[in-house]
Amino acid sequence: MKFTVRLFIYWVSIFLIFFIGIQIVVYILWKMRLEPWQGTLVFLIVGVIPPAIITSFFYKRLDYMESEKLDPPSFTGQKKAQFQFKGRTNQPFDEILQRVDRQWIISFSDRKNHVLKFRTDARMISWGLGGYLKMENDGNVVVIVYPISPRSKREKLFVNQTLRLIHSILNR
Repeated sequence: MKFTVRLFIYWVSIFLIFFIGIQIVVYILWKMRLEPWQGTLVFLIVGVIPPAIITSFFYKRLDYMESEKLDPPSFTGQKKAQFQFKGRTNQPFDEILQRVDRQWIISFSDRKNHVLKFRTDARMISWGLGGYLKMENDGNVVVIVYPISPRSKREKLFVNQTLRLIHSILNR
């Protein structure tokens, strides 16, 4: 299941839990019952449409993470860096894959073209980051990190920290 669909279901389920809790409290305190069609309509308006709108704002960035597009992203707020990587084995991309897998969630990898896409975990307060990594034949590694929410000052700081972390991971 795609990350965007899981995220949408996550948000809808949170709204559903709050909606059911409010309905129970209203019934206990005032003995008011909601007809099933009214409850469904209210939940659709309050519990499904807002998460759909929120998810649609970030759909392009979220969908890119799991797509098979090999070209680098072009999103606002992204930062690009190049690092030199000297692998210890004859499969240096696999080493990079293992090192990145320890820190982040890998959403797409292509060993043949040496492309890797990763992301941080999305939470209630922070949408997280997405990343693109491409290893070239000479050991040069191009890394692009972008925030899912480009207007967030907090996530802009995380972009810089993530680039520094990737640099330290690759230079172990």
